[in-house]
Amino acid sequence: MKILSVLPIALATAAFAGPLTWEQLVQSAEKDPRFDAAQKRAEATSSSQGTKLWDKLELRYKLDGFSFAKHDFELRMVPKSFGESSADRDRYEAQKNYEQARFAVERSLLLYDRYERGVRYVLRKKINDINKQLMQVNADRIEVLHLKAGSATFNPEDLMTALEKSAALKAELLSDSTALRDAELKMKIWVPDFDGVDLDTAFLPTMEELEQNLSGGVEVSESFPQVAMAKGKRDDEVARAKQDVSKERDYISHIGIGYSLEIESLLEKYKDLDAKDVAYEYDEYQTEYLAKYPDAGADDGRTIRKLVSDVDNRATKDKFFVNLAFRLPFFDSNKDGELRNQVATLDAESDYMDDVREINQKVARLSEEVVALIGQWKVQKEYAEQVNASGFMEQFARNAGSDPLLLLRAKESSLESDMKAVKLEYDIFARYLALLDYAGGLARQGVVNHLREGLK
Repeated sequence: MKILSVLPIALATAAFAGPLTWEQLVQSAEKDPRFDAAQKRAEATSSSQGTKLWDKLELRYKLDGFSFAKHDFELRMVPKSFGESSADRDRYEAQKNYEQARFAVERSLLLYDRYERGVRYVLRKKINDINKQLMQVNADRIEVLHLKAGSATFNPEDLMTALEKSAALKAELLSDSTALRDAELKMKIWVPDFDGVDLDTAFLPTMEELEQNLSGGVEVSESFPQVAMAKGKRDDEVARAKQDVSKERDYISHIGIGYSLEIESLLEKYKDLDAKDVAYEYDEYQTEYLAKYPDAGADDGRTIRKLVSDVDNRATKDKFFVNLAFRLPFFDSNKDGELRNQVATLDAESDYMDDVREINQKVARLSEEVVALIGQWKVQKEYAEQVNASGFMEQFARNAGSDPLLLLRAKESSLESDMKAVKLEYDIFARYLALLDYAGGLARQGVVNHLREGLK
């Protein structure tokens, strides 16, 4: 029963597993956690900026006396400084551009790793094929030397040299298999389910295509992700310095509007009551007044001091109040802030120019090295093609006579030239990938083959 339950899963896995292609390898970059994190960061900063009308808004409360009869409520606003809104917008745009450029740089690095690993696998496989052919040529040489043993032309040193070369080639083949296996394991981290590797050489641009792409040189521009990131960093530092200066222009400290509430049932105050007061409005104190002043008359001006209820007879409009605070800048020089702003701007511009200069130098050096290596590659390929040409081999065979060792040497020379050409291809593509990384060719979206379309 367990075998039957596992069988459909095994069949489904076998049905979906297939050889790894260039398209799958390139598309795996978008499934990388670093790609997702960089994309979310860029999307978070690209959302619209909210309008900020003030720096701080607070509600204040004041209790006037512990009788809880008087309460003051105030809504106080700290307005933004002069020029702060403009500085905030500039910094928001700078941060948004910086994060977008950073996302492009991150995407380029992810694709660089995959293309570099794929190119290494393809070229190492070509090197492995050539080493196998060299191994066969050397085995044929050893066999011929064994057959010539005892003849006048036999040289034991030639046999010893061939045996030593056989051991060296076996080590090379072992190194090739190890490198290919390691490359497959690395690619399985990016594309877990594949059966074999089908990275064909047709996906790679030819040396003629690379030479044509680089014939006009590579001009560094602000579209390069690393240049755009340096520009965003510069603009952010300039905007931050501008923010710092604008915050020193807070000439209005705060603006407040409030309401003063008095609860009459709890409102009391001390009052001096005369004869008329106790006779009419505060008659409850008449007995106490007469006890103190028995001879008091109707117009007696003598008083007694009592705590009596109060009345809030203010008009409603008088219960509101306004609170304003201004900073007096007459004796406060702002020259220090302006100087800091200028220094920060100059430092940011200097750092940006250094970054652009460094990128210019690297791009120019990589472009020159690729073109120079392509020239060397042409020399090796021309020699190999000349050796492999049928007319050349026939002429060489006639000149060599019946000595097969010379023919084997000619074949070996052709393979060695092919080997040098393949190793030059590896050096060329290593520099070309670095050039695409700087130029933003690997950061382009919607491209199937960045190696061919990266610099177009």
